[in-house]
Amino acid sequence: MQSPDPTPTTRGHKKKERTRRLLRDTALEVIAEQGEACAISDIAQRAGVSHGTFYNYFPDRDALFASLVPDVVAAFGAAEADAAGETDPARRFAIISARALAHAAAAPHMVHVALRVDAVQEALLSGGAFADLRRDLVAGARQERFALATERAAQDVIVGALLVAARRVVAGDDSPAYRRQVLRHLLQSLGIDPAEATAIARDAVRAAG
Repeated sequence: MQSPDPTPTTRGHKKKERTRRLLRDTALEVIAEQGEACAISDIAQRAGVSHGTFYNYFPDRDALFASLVPDVVAAFGAAEADAAGETDPARRFAIISARALAHAAAAPHMVHVALRVDAVQEALLSGGAFADLRRDLVAGARQERFALATERAAQDVIVGALLVAARRVVAGDDSPAYRRQVLRHLLQSLGIDPAEATAIARDAVRAAG
């Protein structure tokens, strides 16, 4: 005889999950507009719930922000799957970067939150997509595919450039030409020959759509 589910899905449970998701989605919008200093009252008002209702789901603003981190990290990390099976570090880097920029246009709130919430940036650098990027840079240097002064400096330059590029994409400069130019310059900064960098960037942007 099967034991009963200890956490049965009820109407009340579903409603709570919908409200929690509403608050999280609304927080993404408000943070994108106002930054990390946005007020709980702004989030509650935008979501159409009372100030007290907010505290039924999150003890404070920091707890709400912390709940957003996994979603934003996952959004940036989704590009990693597109490079599965690619062994050339330069092409792998270009594929992931091109897909991340394409995703930025489709999920602008995620980009704004990544730019404006310190906890998200720390998570991306320590265990998210950008940590994977550092591993790829190390692999490329060991294979003598990349010429790096230091791994950390290269990572900081590339992450900074990609975040600024994502911001421009969200702002409306979403042309394939712009994305190709960004990737070409980044590949060249890693020591890739200009002609090859141009070809790799073109293929990556075309594949990303």
